[in-house]
Amino acid sequence: MAVSSSGFKGIRPVRAGWQRVVRSVTAGCVLATGVACDGGGEPQDTPALQEAQQEAIIGSRYQAESWSTTGTTGVFNEGGGEGQSVGGFQVNEQIRYASVNFSNANQIQVRLAAPYGGGKAELWADAVGTGTKLGTVNLDAATGSDWNVFATKTFSITPVSGTRALIIKGIATGGDWLFKLDWFELHGSSTEPPPTTPSGTIPVVVTNKCPYALNVTLTGVGSIPLEKDSAGNPLYRNLAKGASYTYATPANYPSGRVSAYKVIPTPQSPRELEKAEFTLEKPSSGTQLIHYNLTYVDHVGLPMEISSAGSGASCVAVRCNKSASAIQSAIDTQCPDGLRYSMGGGTICLAPRSFCLDGEYASDSRRGSICTRLDSEIARCASKYPGQCNPGTAKTAQVYACSPPFFNESAKWCSALNRGTLDMPDSTDVSKYYNTGKPYNTYAKWVHEQCGAVYSFAYDDYPMAANQAGFYTCTGGRQMNVTFCPAG
Repeated sequence: MAVSSSGFKGIRPVRAGWQRVVRSVTAGCVLATGVACDGGGEPQDTPALQEAQQEAIIGSRYQAESWSTTGTTGVFNEGGGEGQSVGGFQVNEQIRYASVNFSNANQIQVRLAAPYGGGKAELWADAVGTGTKLGTVNLDAATGSDWNVFATKTFSITPVSGTRALIIKGIATGGDWLFKLDWFELHGSSTEPPPTTPSGTIPVVVTNKCPYALNVTLTGVGSIPLEKDSAGNPLYRNLAKGASYTYATPANYPSGRVSAYKVIPTPQSPRELEKAEFTLEKPSSGTQLIHYNLTYVDHVGLPMEISSAGSGASCVAVRCNKSASAIQSAIDTQCPDGLRYSMGGGTICLAPRSFCLDGEYASDSRRGSICTRLDSEIARCASKYPGQCNPGTAKTAQVYACSPPFFNESAKWCSALNRGTLDMPDSTDVSKYYNTGKPYNTYAKWVHEQCGAVYSFAYDDYPMAANQAGFYTCTGGRQMNVTFCPAG
């Protein structure tokens, strides 16, 4: 469960590993499976790539439409996705990218759409047949009937070094085109040593990759700043583009929060442009734990990434990897219901939970429609599932917030009503989310379109098998990283 601006609540270990419980709701993990293959001239068959954990980004994002005219056959660029995308990809056709940085990469993340399951494509470095076979993307799940509904997937690849050509070759399809490609990125493990901080602390490294300076501060429980002046006021670290600052954070630090502002806040304008939340936990007889998630349950202001370094397989990265300009354009032109406001010196897209529950918006005439949008579905929930769905006096605002008197204790019904999937509350078919013709949380759909698998409302991790969002716990944690605007 993701929570709003009050920070993490009720996190406790379930076991030494990946899962955590927050108010009795479990959060899942991401599988990582290596792919072994022969790098010779006639490589042996390579197992299908498995969805894998994400780590540090290698180089930058490659837009699919930037393919090389040499070695590319059959495909064409068209609208949809981030900028353009590549369609018309069929069996035995190839898409070639001339200069791709593979240094330290062991994973590829792709953004694609595919109404058909069964699509398969081989990935090759240098040349098909004579180069290194990186693996086989096996599309075992389609994204729905709309070619412009994209999903982000991460797969393991065979590591190769240097800058070289990447070729994607279609080898099987479940019907017509294999898939429509929007972009791809290479990811890999970071080899940089952790910053030096005093014994008993964990370095929290905050990096600004936005095209403008940010002022950042780190706070804990009760919004008490980790670094403060003699009067107890928070200190703000000014980070120019590309700059980092390392906080020496206590090994036990609940409800940690890194807040970012373009303009240092005032009592009249106190809210941040964006925030990243985490909790550090060091049991008396156990390994260091770093708990974190990427949440936009209050608003969207900046793209960001949270990652960790440690000994556990669950030390993964979670990110909204759109550029700052792309997110700002989406806020300016697509923010649902036009809920755009100035916060932290920038423009944010406000979540309906904040709009419908915060008193400062009480006189806004839009409340009449936005904050009653799900009332009919709430009534239908109580009628269709008596004894299970018991909303009482709760209405749309409480669904948006997954809050009392009922929805704070009901991940199933809160998530179903936000997604418009009341008739299939336990479905893991994400192509049906926000796509059943029923009223839904338009902000939640928009957040996923912008940022993929992150929290757009508090119970966005239900059911866990849908992999829409999740808490992550890094065991043996040595370092926490927060990056604003990871794609620049």
